[in-house]
Amino acid sequence: MATKRTRPTREAALAARPPDLDTEVAHRLVDPFETTFQGVVRTNDPLLLERGGAAAWELYRDLKRDGKVFSGLQKRKLAVVSRPWQVEPVKDDARGQADATIVTSILKNANFDGLCSDLMDALLVGFAPAEIVYGLQDNLVVPKRVLKRAQRRFVYVQTDMAMPAQLRMLTRENMITGVELPDRKFLVHRVNAEDDNPYGTGLGLQLYWPVFFKRKGIVSWNKLNDRFGSPTAWGKYPRNSGPREKSTLFDALRAMSNDGFFMTPEGMDVSLLESKLSGNITTQQNLCEYMDDWIMEVILGQSPRSKGGGALAAASSEREDVRIELSQADSDLLSETLNSTYLTWICELNGLQPCMVYRVIKKDEDLKAASETDSNVSGMGFKMSVAGVKAKYGEHWEAAPTPTPGRPPVIALPEQAANDPAAPAQDASAASFSEAAAPTPADRIARALGAGGDLVLRDWMERIRAMVDGADGPDMLRERLLAAYSDLPSDDLVELMALAFAAAELVGMNAVLVDGLSPGDF
Repeated sequence: MATKRTRPTREAALAARPPDLDTEVAHRLVDPFETTFQGVVRTNDPLLLERGGAAAWELYRDLKRDGKVFSGLQKRKLAVVSRPWQVEPVKDDARGQADATIVTSILKNANFDGLCSDLMDALLVGFAPAEIVYGLQDNLVVPKRVLKRAQRRFVYVQTDMAMPAQLRMLTRENMITGVELPDRKFLVHRVNAEDDNPYGTGLGLQLYWPVFFKRKGIVSWNKLNDRFGSPTAWGKYPRNSGPREKSTLFDALRAMSNDGFFMTPEGMDVSLLESKLSGNITTQQNLCEYMDDWIMEVILGQSPRSKGGGALAAASSEREDVRIELSQADSDLLSETLNSTYLTWICELNGLQPCMVYRVIKKDEDLKAASETDSNVSGMGFKMSVAGVKAKYGEHWEAAPTPTPGRPPVIALPEQAANDPAAPAQDASAASFSEAAAPTPADRIARALGAGGDLVLRDWMERIRAMVDGADGPDMLRERLLAAYSDLPSDDLVELMALAFAAAELVGMNAVLVDGLSPGDF
C-alpha cells in the first residue's frame, strides 16, 4: 500500500532553511528616524542633541564640579580599581601559562590600574577613548603609555552596511568626518550602547537635572542667608540734594552692602512686607538634600538615607550587596572591552597565546560565622582539609601536630614489687593501707567490673587496683593519679580519679563484708 506524501508546512520549511550569516536587517543606515550627514553617526542622547555642537560633551564633564557627583563616581571607580586583577590564558597549557606571565608583566609596567580608571569615565559620558603609545622592551612590542583623550575630538562614521562604525579624529582640516586612525592604536570603552549606538549613554543624562536644580537652590539659599542674615542698608538724603550728593550716598551704600540697598528722600516712609513663614526657613536646604539623594541613588543604585533601628541595618546590608553587584558588573564590562581589544592586540603583536584579564569582586566573608558553621559541620562527623582551611582563613594556617597520649606507667603489683629488688621500699603506713585492702577482694572487684567488658576497661581496672593496693590513704592515691596521668585532659582526669576512689571504696566495703574487717582498719 502506497503511503500518502504530504507537503511540508511553511514553518517546517523556514526551520530547515539556514539563517543568513553576518547580516543586519534593521541597520542604522536604513533607519528613517536617524539623519546622517556624510556618514557621521549622531548620538542618541536627547540632552546632547538639544545642546549640540562641540561643547555638548563638555556638558557632562562639567557635572564633575559637583562634589556629590565626583564622590559617587570615585566610589564606582575605586571599588573596581582597588581589587586585584589576574591574567589567565584562554588555552590552559604550559605555553599558555608562560605567555600569561609575560602579559601580566607587560600590564604591570604599563599602569594597568590607571588605564582602567581612565576608561571608567564612560560611566558619566557614555564612551571613553584612549590612545596607545607602543615601544620595544626585551624584544617585545609593549604599550609604553595609554593616554586618555577628550570625547569632543572624535566622531563615528559609517557609510557601508557591511562594516561597523569607525572611530575618526577631528582635525583643523576636517571638522566634519575627521581622519582615519591606525589599527590597534585607539581603544574605546562604552556603556549602555542603546540601539548599537557607538557613543553609548552615560549617567550624565540622569544627573544633569538634579545638579541643575541643586545649583539653583544653592544660589537661592545664599541670597536668603545674605538678605535675612544681615540688615539691609537704608540711606536718606535731604529733599533739596542734588545729583552729586545722591551719588555720594549711593557709593557709600554700595560699599557697605553685599546684595542690595535702597535710598529715599528724608521724611519718606518705607515699609517691608514680612514673609508669612515662621521659624527656621529650610526649604532650600531640603531641596539641596533631596537633589543630593537623587544624585547618589543614580550613581550607586541605592538611596543613601534610611530610617533608624532594624530598617537602618537592613538598608546597610542591602546597600553593600548592591555595591558589590555594581562593582562586579563594571569590572565585567570593562574586562570585555580590554580582552577584545587591548589584550588581543598585545598577544597578536608578540605572537603570544590569547589571554584574558579579569577581577573577582565579592563580599568579605564573616569569618566568625564561617568558623561557627565549620564547627557545627565538624560536630556532624566531617573534617576540613588543610587546603580548605588555607583557602578560607589564609595561607598562614597549618595542621597542628596530633598529640600522642602518654602511655600510663606500668605500676608493679605488690607481689611483683616484693620480687623486684629495684622497687622502692614501702613505709609502715603504706603497708598498713595495702593490708587493709587485701589483694584477694580487690582482685574479685576488678574481675567483676571488667567481666564482660573489653580489654581496655580491664586494663584500666588492673592499673587502678594496683594504685589502690599500694597507696597509704586517699591523699597518696590522689598524688599517684596526678603523677601518672597529668597529661590527660582535665575532664578525663576527673573521671579517672572518681573511678579510682570508687574502686577504693568498694575495696573497703568488700573487706568489711567479706573478710570481717572493721572500718577503723582502713
